Amino acid sequence: MTVRASILAAAALAAGLTGPVRAQQPDTVVTLPDAVRRALASHPTVQGAAAAARGADAAVGEARARWLPQLTTSASFTRFEEPMIVFPLHGFDRPVEQIAFDRTLVQGNVSLAWTLFDGGLRGARIRGARAEAGARDAALATAEAHVIALVARRYLDVLTAGAVLEARDDGLRALTAEEARVVQLVREGEAADVALLRVRAALAEARAERAAAAAELDVALRGLARTIGAPALGPGAIRAVRTRDSVPPRDSLLAGLVARNPQLAEARSAADAARWGRRAAVAAWFPQLDATGALLGYGGANQSLASEWQVGVRLSYPLFLGGRAQSVRRTGAQADAAEARYRALRLDAEDAVDAAVGAGTAARARADAVETAVTHLAEVARVERLALEAGAGTEAEYLRAEADLRRVRAELARARAAVVLARVELARLTGDLTLTWLDRMLETTP
Repeated sequence: MTVRASILAAAALAAGLTGPVRAQQPDTVVTLPDAVRRALASHPTVQGAAAAARGADAAVGEARARWLPQLTTSASFTRFEEPMIVFPLHGFDRPVEQIAFDRTLVQGNVSLAWTLFDGGLRGARIRGARAEAGARDAALATAEAHVIALVARRYLDVLTAGAVLEARDDGLRALTAEEARVVQLVREGEAADVALLRVRAALAEARAERAAAAAELDVALRGLARTIGAPALGPGAIRAVRTRDSVPPRDSLLAGLVARNPQLAEARSAADAARWGRRAAVAAWFPQLDATGALLGYGGANQSLASEWQVGVRLSYPLFLGGRAQSVRRTGAQADAAEARYRALRLDAEDAVDAAVGAGTAARARADAVETAVTHLAEVARVERLALEAGAGTEAEYLRAEADLRRVRAELARARAAVVLARVELARLTGDLTLTWLDRMLETTP
């Protein structure tokens, strides 16, 4: 019986739990890369990280805009108690009768200003924004890798649950056939009632195991469907996967870790942003030089509008600005903390790579050992069955062999899934876990 058939059987068995599952066409195939594509397009973790990356890109543009000149305009309408000069008076060579007075002063201007020097503040802010954008891009890659690993784990949960159910079904069929044989022997007086009691006790246990496996499969199917944003997932949609490659040498893994791990890239960019934040704080100790120009207009309620222009440069420097030194120390401490965080993450990541390599080696060895055990125990069960039919064996030995076979077949499904998951985790740590990697390194089997 195939895993797909077992999944279908589980859907039929759990009638109260799997209504939406049965509503889907059973022959709709969803491969692991297909499931990952759907999850990346709909999962809120990825969508949130993508929105943060877009915001960081906009912040870069906002910081770069500070290099552009500022063009502003303003107008005012002022009413005085007594008449007021409404035209600019630049000297006393104008006759008094030509000086315009009015109780209403109308003013307007268009001003252009551009900062020539600011101590490196704008450059530091732009570079800090770029570093922050790099951190957000790395965070997006981290989120995508997290979702890919989550989908892979839940996909393999379905495969494992289906394989366990297949093992339970095979054991249940064998025990059902044994029950029929023992019933016949009891009727003919060739076996005692205690033999039938043993078989029925084993059969009851096998049925309970099968019900638990069917429920586990249903939960796994629903969890996968929820993760990839599907309302329901067809029970026959899943296909087995296996790895195509072996684990690379440790040196190459560590090199890939430093170069491509998105969490480390995020921490590096965050440290860069913190360093540029300190440089922006230092810029407060430098003077600022601006070039300015304006077109001014003056007039009164009963006077025509007069205009004039002005240009100039402005140098400003705060002689006392409380908190400048503390700001530099604060941002410097933040930069040191961000650098220390990167180093700590790198140490943790290297430990995780070693652990993932070890877990993968152990999982592959375990899978090979359990596969050998399945072959041997299947032969033991077959021999015990033949001995029992020939009258040379005992019912207890045969039932024990069948129970051992069911147990190791279920364990084999879990061990095979552990091999794939260990390889996926290693790819996540080294920054290689992408859709391209899935297509290249994992093979879908019928």
